[in-house]
Amino acid sequence: MKKHYSELTCETDYFSARQEGAIMVFRPKGNQLLSSTLTKAKEAIIDYLKFAADHSEARIIIVMPQKHKIQREEYLSFYDMVRSGRISEASVMRHYRTIDQLILYILSSDLFFISVDYGHILPMFASIALACDFCIIGEDAKFQNPSVELGLVPKGGFAWFLNQTLGRVKTLELMLTNESIMAKEAKALGLVNRCIPVKNLEAEALSIARQFEALPESSLKTAKRLVNNTSKAFPDYLEYENHELIRSLAPQKIGMLKFNQ
Repeated sequence: MKKHYSELTCETDYFSARQEGAIMVFRPKGNQLLSSTLTKAKEAIIDYLKFAADHSEARIIIVMPQKHKIQREEYLSFYDMVRSGRISEASVMRHYRTIDQLILYILSSDLFFISVDYGHILPMFASIALACDFCIIGEDAKFQNPSVELGLVPKGGFAWFLNQTLGRVKTLELMLTNESIMAKEAKALGLVNRCIPVKNLEAEALSIARQFEALPESSLKTAKRLVNNTSKAFPDYLEYENHELIRSLAPQKIGMLKFNQ
């Protein structure tokens, strides 16, 4: 059952949200790799974002990093559990489609999303950041790609977003390297908008959000709609990506997974 939200400021098992005028500071909780396999976690997050979009006061969502950041070892452990059968392929597909739904909602929503992150940034979170309308990272940020070690590629439209920004040649290079993309390189490549000291992240995010808040609401919404209108085929790409990732995870089981779960 979906939760009915009556206030923009709230606390749940999966996230916390704090209202600052027209700005919502949103912070995920828990192990997002595991919780994204749960229908109730997905519904809680998407339901809140829809509630905020329909609320007369909300205009901007700042997506802050969770307090316990998922590390490379946890990412590798997740896929180890998949390959050992401790996490089912159906659960992995739910995980992938949860990411898809979140990214597609960010792109289609009239809310303006600002992503904030620091330290080691795993592929799933990098893709969510690329879907947001403005991206801020700490000077210590490192975009990691442990997917290559697993014979996989990053999930969440990573190839799509990079190809739109960098072109085919550079995208292939970054998709197939296990070397981290450092903060300054990410900024130089145009993957992020700001690279600032970690201690200033939330204050800077709020300052930037207030600049967008001061713009006419119609300008903010129309600009986002026009820019994102070029991604009409993106949902089909994400579903194709899901199938290819499942194929890489379990090549001996092709045709056995029911994709409508």
